[in-house]
Amino acid sequence: MKQGLVPYPFQRRVAELLLSGRNVILQAPTGAGKTMAAMLPFLEAIEHGRDFPHKCLYAVPMRVLANQFVEEFTGKVREAGRDDRIRVAIQTGEHADDPQLAATLTFATIDQVLSSFLLAPYSLPRRLSNLNAGAVAASYLVFDEFHLFDPLSTLPTTLKMLRMLHGIAPFLLMTATFSGDMLDGLADALDAVVVPEDDATRQVMQALPSQKKTRRYRVADRPLCAEAVLAHRCSRTLVICNVVDRARALFEALRDHPDRGNTQLLLLHSRFLPEDRQRIEGEIRRLFGEDDDGSGSWIVVATQVVEVGLDITCQALHTELAPANALLQRAGRCARYEGEEGDVFIYAETLDAGGETVDLTENVMPYKGQKEEVARTLAEFQVRHGDTLTFSDEQAIISAAHGPRDRAIVEGLVATREMHRRRMNSVMDGQRSGEAGDLIRAVSSRLVVVHDDPLAVAERPFAAEAFSLHPGTLYGLVKKWLAREDELDLEDWGVHALHDLGDVDEHGRSAYRWLPVQDRDDVVGSALVLVHPALAGYDPDLGFVPDRSTGYRARLTPARDIAPRGGYAYRLEGYAEHVQLVHQALLRQVWPELVPAAVRLEHACGWPAGVVERAAHLVVLLHDVGKLNRGWQGWVVRYQKAIGRPAPAGFYAHTDFDPTNPLHREEQKSLRRKPPHAVEGAVAVAPLLAAAFEEHMPVFKAAFTAIARHHGAFTREYRRYALAPGASEAVAETLDWLPPALATGLDTGDLLTSEDPARTPVDELLVDPGQDKEFLAYALLARALRRADQAGTEAGNLQKQPN
Repeated sequence: MKQGLVPYPFQRRVAELLLSGRNVILQAPTGAGKTMAAMLPFLEAIEHGRDFPHKCLYAVPMRVLANQFVEEFTGKVREAGRDDRIRVAIQTGEHADDPQLAATLTFATIDQVLSSFLLAPYSLPRRLSNLNAGAVAASYLVFDEFHLFDPLSTLPTTLKMLRMLHGIAPFLLMTATFSGDMLDGLADALDAVVVPEDDATRQVMQALPSQKKTRRYRVADRPLCAEAVLAHRCSRTLVICNVVDRARALFEALRDHPDRGNTQLLLLHSRFLPEDRQRIEGEIRRLFGEDDDGSGSWIVVATQVVEVGLDITCQALHTELAPANALLQRAGRCARYEGEEGDVFIYAETLDAGGETVDLTENVMPYKGQKEEVARTLAEFQVRHGDTLTFSDEQAIISAAHGPRDRAIVEGLVATREMHRRRMNSVMDGQRSGEAGDLIRAVSSRLVVVHDDPLAVAERPFAAEAFSLHPGTLYGLVKKWLAREDELDLEDWGVHALHDLGDVDEHGRSAYRWLPVQDRDDVVGSALVLVHPALAGYDPDLGFVPDRSTGYRARLTPARDIAPRGGYAYRLEGYAEHVQLVHQALLRQVWPELVPAAVRLEHACGWPAGVVERAAHLVVLLHDVGKLNRGWQGWVVRYQKAIGRPAPAGFYAHTDFDPTNPLHREEQKSLRRKPPHAVEGAVAVAPLLAAAFEEHMPVFKAAFTAIARHHGAFTREYRRYALAPGASEAVAETLDWLPPALATGLDTGDLLTSEDPARTPVDELLVDPGQDKEFLAYALLARALRRADQAGTEAGNLQKQPN
């Protein structure tokens, strides 16, 4: 039975703590209602106007979780009649529906959230890299299944981010499977409260209706094979293997087994094309969901892709031996709902694709470095063979199996904290943006494309259908492919490796070269591997088939013409008109999302109330002062005359430009690019900003940097400039739009640097990402300016469209 509208005690406790200003780490058994616990304070804040972010980023470690949650909550929001108040979106590499993190509730992979905060967002081009960090700072942050975070990359980056955001962005970390050592270490590092807080609360959680089920654990005395599965088949049977090749081999053995009868089969792993993976996931959720009638007999063979998040159940779960936290997550897919019974069969041995026995206490892939944890896990379940385990029993197993390693991880996090922060700072400063991936998710994989035309693939190599393989797996396959290449007389056309030449073409795209692969060493360091369709293939029900041809050939996305710079049409727009539209967008569309975070930042930093809001108004009103440069305005006059639309006297923010008009493009090219204006404008208004924030240097630097980088996220250089006569009066006009309470003490008369022949060094005026206060203020101001500038520019151009 599904939970009603009355929250469970632990859900209410989580909400109370978060709404009172505390951060929380929640450990609850699978199926207990962690997701509802996460949503409760957020929904209450929106419903009752509570002092809590009205924006939520819900981060998950896997795309399948984001897909499932967005479907679930879109339906709930619609049922509650809150469509106009809560916009639900998804942001993953596969479904990029919210690249600017603008929705009320965004379900995203952890990669998207961390990259956004590090000013290296996977969803946006480099020039917009400073757009999303403010969204992270302004949100209620939920991190689900965080036990899956890599301890060398994802976990330390997440912890450092949360320490920076302490007191600004409330957060909730959730898991069902972390040892007591890890929970205590994280709670201490983050000043967070662990729920449940004591044994009594844990017992209440164990007594929840959702936990009234029977799940027996058994250690099998034979290898995992088709016969073992069929011997214990039920109407719903789930089999989980540790690696794809064994899952596919077991699926095929079950499919071809003479005793299968009418039992239907599904296979799911990470090497399916997106449309097939979504189809199969949907079938599994339908057939193994709470509302299924249980008719017929189905077996699903899968890998870790079903280990977390999928809201499914079964009567029999067969699983290869794995570390305790993974095993118990898998067990959460067995007898998941109230009143159900089920059996979990744990196999210490299995069969490989060739039918040979594999000892899973020795071959622990993909759990590299966890051989001791696997051995302790097996010992813990052997002494509990046949037992029905409580949540407390499961936690005891996790602590026994993982406690020693978790203690070492916590100690390592402390020992490497400063070094990790320095690496983050280098990425956030734009110096080493390419290293962001190493801080987000330490992925060691290679892309494989099945195709017979390297030149066609080279047009857009990373837009071709591809499969991700572990390097060790790929090296073994390359050896087999090369042997078959000779048998099939493919000469050197069997396997190719794509290598980055470290150069770019005329459009700024990376240059690559294909090299025929003669041995596995030729694959090392490659960006992508191409295998001939005669050697490998794909099947919609099996996924990537590395050992035979199926007639499959990867679909390629055709190269597109390089679009002219500019993207969409502009109209000749006056300076004051543009600034006013951007300021109106700030007030009506942008600042309401950010103001709660600004207030919390002021409180946390001991700044006077309203100082960040004042900065937001000023960066918007002053952001285009650099366009009042004589050179910039002179360019406007020459261009408008050249296209036959002379500009009347005045200051302008945009020219007429239609990217489909050849004359506009030709004249832009002949006149060359307009002079830069962003850093120049920041230098021009620096005295005014200094007067406004003379006692709060972090706010000054944040405002200066937001203006300097409102067109390029890491701009540092600028050219000599000289403001045109009348610039001070134009700026004074726009400052009249400041709310009276924020305008005190501002006078443009002597507070503009009208020219800068000596070119003031700006590095010392730019934000240092190693300084939390100024970086967080900058994140909010940069988002405020860039979002308002986008909205104001669009409004100005929409106004000129014909009816």
